[in-house]
Amino acid sequence: MDDRIDLLRQTNTTLEAIAQALFKSWFVDFDPVRAKAEGREPEGMDAATAALFPSEFEESELGLMPKGWRVGKLLDLLELQRGFDLPAAQRVPGAYPIIAASGPAGTHAEAKVCGPGVVTGRSGVLGKVFLELEDFWPLNTTLWIKNYSSCGPCYAYELLRRIDFQQFNAGSAVPTLNRNHVHGLPQLLPPQEAIQAFELIALSMHRRVHANSVQVQLLAEIRDTLLPRLISGKLRLPEAERSIEEAAA
Repeated sequence: MDDRIDLLRQTNTTLEAIAQALFKSWFVDFDPVRAKAEGREPEGMDAATAALFPSEFEESELGLMPKGWRVGKLLDLLELQRGFDLPAAQRVPGAYPIIAASGPAGTHAEAKVCGPGVVTGRSGVLGKVFLELEDFWPLNTTLWIKNYSSCGPCYAYELLRRIDFQQFNAGSAVPTLNRNHVHGLPQLLPPQEAIQAFELIALSMHRRVHANSVQVQLLAEIRDTLLPRLISGKLRLPEAERSIEEAAA
């Protein structure tokens, strides 16, 4: 069972790395554009996807960018919003994850935001970014994406992960992030078709990561339940193996 859990975790690490590398290839290094500019076919994509990228570059305030793409601000892509208050005394364990600036912080019986969504720290911890596929409750120590103007959650997730939020720290003793400062960041604005093509690929990967994570949790719970019974002799090995096979199916 531990081997199965380790394999699922390794698979998740690989899938997340692939999504991150794809974003960098398309929207940071511009590999498809460079390939076409050199007369080569872009690697790892079909003709329809390759057609979404130009074969030339042009100068911009951000440096060389694919011809026809635009430069705008982060607010042209997405809008950040402060999270919601939820005192510890009012929390009721339930089906929806609570997301703090540092990450998951328990569950609640109510959600405030429909998934998939993206959250980052506003106060206390800056720089961590979380992609939540299911409905969730972002705490008041976070900023969540209220509106996706020109991108999707997976594109926004990878984009925010590349931003150094520490440079916008407006606090003193407690690190604090002002969303208006972040909204004004100059950003490249790729065509919607290219963003949507990335979103389709990345979202399928992240959904698989989520499914694997759910299975890891289930297997860990079964392991922790079965092991004491095996040790005490209350459960025989064939019965335990059958339970594991059913959970892994």
